[in-house]
Amino acid sequence: MAKLYTLLTTIDDIYDICGTLEELQLFTAAFASWDVNRLDELPEYTRLCFLVVYNEVNSIGCDILRNKNINVIPFLRKSVSV
Repeated sequence: MAKLYTLLTTIDDIYDICGTLEELQLFTAAFASWDVNRLDELPEYTRLCFLVVYNEVNSIGCDILRNKNINVIPFLRKSVSV
């Protein structure tokens, strides 16, 4: 969870400091669709951030599914929606 908190802080900084309106709209759309096929649309700095969050959320979800037989990925996705 510490990794996700750090990533969410990074995402907040992207919105506050780095991104243009067009870049942020693409970034938001990628999170809303949760689709790695949209990576090519994103600037490099947001692409990496999205991919790390995507992989980490899915990894946590798979661990919980394996150990508890509960699919929490939809709930984790909502918690990292931007």
